[in-house]
Amino acid sequence: MYTQAIASKPTFIVQKNAMANKENISILITGTGFSGVCVGIQLKKAGFHNFKILEKANDVGGTWRDNTYPGAACDVKSNLYSYSFEPNPNWSRSYSAQPEILAYIKHCVKKYDLAQHIIFDWEVKAAKYFEEDGIWELRNQRDEIQSANIAIIGNGPLHIPSLPDINGINDFKGAVFHSAQWNHDFNLHDKNVCVIGTGASAIQFVPEIQAKVKNLYLMQRTAPWVLPKPDGDFSTTENVLFEKIPFIQKLYRDFIYYFNEAQVVGMMYEDKILKVGEMLGKYHINKHIKDKALRKKLTPNFKLGCKRVLLSNNYYQALAQKNVEVVTDGIEKFTKDSVVTKDGKSGKIDAIILGTGFHVADSFQYYNVKGKDGAELKDVLGASPEAYYGTSIHQFPNLFLMLGPNTGLGHNSMVYMIESQTNYIIDAIQKMSEQGIKSIEVRKDVQTKFNEELQKKLEGTIWLSGCKSWYLSEDGKNHTVWPGFTLEFRNRTKNINLSDYTIETKNVKKKKEALAQ
Repeated sequence: MYTQAIASKPTFIVQKNAMANKENISILITGTGFSGVCVGIQLKKAGFHNFKILEKANDVGGTWRDNTYPGAACDVKSNLYSYSFEPNPNWSRSYSAQPEILAYIKHCVKKYDLAQHIIFDWEVKAAKYFEEDGIWELRNQRDEIQSANIAIIGNGPLHIPSLPDINGINDFKGAVFHSAQWNHDFNLHDKNVCVIGTGASAIQFVPEIQAKVKNLYLMQRTAPWVLPKPDGDFSTTENVLFEKIPFIQKLYRDFIYYFNEAQVVGMMYEDKILKVGEMLGKYHINKHIKDKALRKKLTPNFKLGCKRVLLSNNYYQALAQKNVEVVTDGIEKFTKDSVVTKDGKSGKIDAIILGTGFHVADSFQYYNVKGKDGAELKDVLGASPEAYYGTSIHQFPNLFLMLGPNTGLGHNSMVYMIESQTNYIIDAIQKMSEQGIKSIEVRKDVQTKFNEELQKKLEGTIWLSGCKSWYLSEDGKNHTVWPGFTLEFRNRTKNINLSDYTIETKNVKKKKEALAQ
């Protein structure tokens, strides 16, 4: 059985003004989701043991700990949505549900002995860089402090729920909760429920609650593309083959990866290829939705891929039931016991469930992080966040982001991107240790040129084809998605090029613009 990790307090040395060796260099990581756990494992493999992982909750798992709504599951096949270095031959099905993914993360924490490095109930509220010493200082909700030479933000972009500001919602007397903060104590049986949003979470929990509730009002702003989910159970024979002949599972993983990767051709270079997917999506609607008016409501009016493509085998079937009404007129207001739409109609409700997603493009606005000369991360990134490979940011030395700007995907596994970034960060820390580097900061010109290249590559892609999505920031630019093949990202982040960085070495106060590798 997979067991919960229990935190202990490791010996932790903060080496000021220098990074002498692997034993002294200190590292702080935030979050115990896929990102934080991956970095922790690879640090240990590389011989770095002087690190802590700061976790706001009392258990590991990140988004897979927090999202416990009915039907929560991954939309990437489990054999790919897992670490390449830690295959799991015992997945029960192609697309695993939340409990199984959470158990996998806990298994990795236990196997690689990360519990001794984790401090639970330690929510980072502020971070500040002290340039003279080359030290990051992190503060928590109790104003306690942890300091280290290097800070790695592993929170991920899917941890700040997006809560809509709708007239009267605070006056509503019934239950109100976000899908990522599911109220399991609220009994949905025979209740009138208003669901806001039709994104990745809603299409999973709506079918699960539809049969329980009396009436379900689904508030839809834009109909998403929903394709059939090629899911299914693994047989005992398949699990045994994966375990006894690991190469078979690796071949299967590689097949999934390259099949998903091929979708980039349609998203970036030839969107006519995506017409096949649109035909499948329309067939999926027509097969399960017989009412013409409802069918029209559920047919997307934008190109496949412009928004996140969703997968489900029971969403349309649930919406076709008599106790479900898909509402597209928009919400005018809430009263103490009703929802009123813009066409003047109202319906009595007992609960509001927010399937409204997360702050992604603007997630950094919620970070209180100060870099060099008092630079605020939320101001530097602003409404148009930019970084270097989504990992380094000018004015923030010794700070690394996991799943930062333009590392998101619309077609493949984010775990692949996490491993790529981890390779880059570990190589940076290796070089800092070997060469006695006190601080490392990406050059402004390098960061600017890199992001100009990204935005140019994004021009004419499916992500900028006209729809409104969480991929886009307020300025209409895509600061979320990596514009290209993930294999290219992996190759470009295999090693850090120190000439892209301003560095300061031990006992040298004058900064050097480049250092030969």
